[in-house]
Amino acid sequence: MASFLKLIEIDAEEARTCPDAFERLRNGDLQAIFVHGVYAPAVMSSVVERLERHDPPFLQTWFPSKFRSWFFGRNLNLADPGLEGYFAEAALFHQHLEALFPPGLGLAARVAGILSDLDGGRAFMAPPGRETGQHYMFTTLRAHLEGGYIPVHFDNEQALVPSFAHLRSLVELHMTSFVLTLQAAEGGGALEVYDHCCEPSDAYFIRGIPSAKPEVEGLASVSFQIPAGAMIVLDSGRYLHRVAPVQGSRKRWTACSFMALSRERNAMYCWG
Repeated sequence: MASFLKLIEIDAEEARTCPDAFERLRNGDLQAIFVHGVYAPAVMSSVVERLERHDPPFLQTWFPSKFRSWFFGRNLNLADPGLEGYFAEAALFHQHLEALFPPGLGLAARVAGILSDLDGGRAFMAPPGRETGQHYMFTTLRAHLEGGYIPVHFDNEQALVPSFAHLRSLVELHMTSFVLTLQAAEGGGALEVYDHCCEPSDAYFIRGIPSAKPEVEGLASVSFQIPAGAMIVLDSGRYLHRVAPVQGSRKRWTACSFMALSRERNAMYCWG
């Protein structure tokens, strides 16, 4: 492992033994948490089989076409700037997400419980919307086709997107993320993290000033191939990262969420 990136690896059932993991992530003492055994491979296989049939009938939305990737759900970055219709879509999305998994193994509850154990029992949940009873999408499900990729970026960049305006009033700026693999690609599709750090207080984020990203050639990096049923939590707001192009005809299926502390610091809000 490259010296710039400090990682811990644990089994999902051992999460309670690391209650300070998120605090270490926030303080910069840790950059990634690799969690094995979030789901059994057989559960993931069954889930992906249903997703390939579009069962349940999730809302399907798309990355820009050059990325050869799409969502079940609606990524907040690509939502209407005024969030028109978004919260109604979110309510239906959560119903479909719960129906996708076997009883007692729903993604939102299972993942939130593990993450909570890694943060001293702090609640992990979808942020509240503008009106009572509304919530953001807890996650999105992503399908990357052959050649699909995500270019280098910091997750904090989404603070500059108009559709983020309401959420920005609810959360602290420093964002982290999780990636849960439902099905790995035949090849490629690695999450690559670079030795380039940008603090949330950088003017690029707080003032919306465009700033060129560094050339990644020559930067030290670490690549993660995350097997089905495993999850990585990453300091993706601070560290430059990308998803390398997928190789082969098998889709790379993942559930991905961004996370940030609520302004009251009594919850971690998760959204897709």
